[in-house]
Amino acid sequence: MKILVADDDAVIRHILHGLLSKLDHQVQLVEDGTAAWKALESSTPPLLAILDWSMPGINGPDVCKKLRALPGKTRTYVLLLSAKGEQKDIIAGLDAGADDYLVKPFDPMALMARLRVAQRIIAYHQELQKHISDMQMLLHRHNLLGEMFGKQGRAAESAARSDKILQTVSAPISAEQISELLVRGLSEIGLGDAQAQIVDEPRDRSQSAFTVWSPLLLILDQIWIDFLLDVDEDSSLAMFKSMLGRVPASKVELFNFLAETFNLLSTSIKSSLTEGGSIVLTPAISRCIRTEALTFKSPVNVEQSRHLFHLPDIALAITVLRQPTVVVRKSLGQLHEMDVVAENLPSPGNPEVFLLNQGAVLNLRYIDKLVSVIDSRALRLPIIEPSPLMKFFGLREHRGE
Repeated sequence: MKILVADDDAVIRHILHGLLSKLDHQVQLVEDGTAAWKALESSTPPLLAILDWSMPGINGPDVCKKLRALPGKTRTYVLLLSAKGEQKDIIAGLDAGADDYLVKPFDPMALMARLRVAQRIIAYHQELQKHISDMQMLLHRHNLLGEMFGKQGRAAESAARSDKILQTVSAPISAEQISELLVRGLSEIGLGDAQAQIVDEPRDRSQSAFTVWSPLLLILDQIWIDFLLDVDEDSSLAMFKSMLGRVPASKVELFNFLAETFNLLSTSIKSSLTEGGSIVLTPAISRCIRTEALTFKSPVNVEQSRHLFHLPDIALAITVLRQPTVVVRKSLGQLHEMDVVAENLPSPGNPEVFLLNQGAVLNLRYIDKLVSVIDSRALRLPIIEPSPLMKFFGLREHRGE
């Protein structure tokens, strides 16, 4: 964790640097309040700051006040360090915006305990902020999807269409069937009849501006399918205008539009496979990134097919990656984030209540839940491990990218 230490006492700076470095923290040392404020108002502020009360330039409480007046999502946790130990001073420091207060000379063990508290609070704040950001993104995508349906004059229930082709496609699904389903899906969402072509050439990233990823998991057939849509900037804008009759208000809206459009296409394939008898799960919602950010190399054991689709003013390239997967039984200590639960997990006390549903993607919260309610010695959870692309996009999401 990145920690700022601001103190005009060289001995205190040395002591704090030694203590924090031993705990593998990244420590930034400054000697006055002006330098501390410059670090805190930067685009990459520290997660935690230890500020002296009396410093040249700006004192600790005033730095706190300026920090709390800053807009934005990032909130640095502040520990105010001071020789002022009277109750009125502690109250004044906390009222100025400090999260904690420690009186000099301090006990190193007391400081370590306060740092552990700070880390728990910072971790909770980061998880909460990520949850809020995810909800905002989902709400925007939901509203955008509603607009997409409204412009095309159809309701969401149209996905359960009665006239679709290949109503009972069974796995293993062929490249030709995927092309037919995608052509049909492109027509249904309002882009018209596309000319499709399956090519042997490798994926060409040089012509693409955006890449959209969407996964499907066929449990019974033990197949993981990843879809990658590549589209250039002109085609993405033409798609947006064709479907919504306007230009995107921002890059974020364009990203969400592309992700939701591709989500509709993969949902169409999921529907057909389900009617064919497959149990199809969607381990994650579709994601859109800049193509240049997709630093991913396909494993050698992955079967690939490359599909090109041409519409007026629009050119799309979709790469389909299919790889075999197996259900493995994992103990609690073997579970990892992004593992997919292969079967419903009943509660030990009530088999009719599920702790986790089939298709749930594990995160630390789910794993902690299992620790608290299940005897870890008896747990052998049926798991399907994520594909390399799932790991790539999951790690990006974890880092907030």
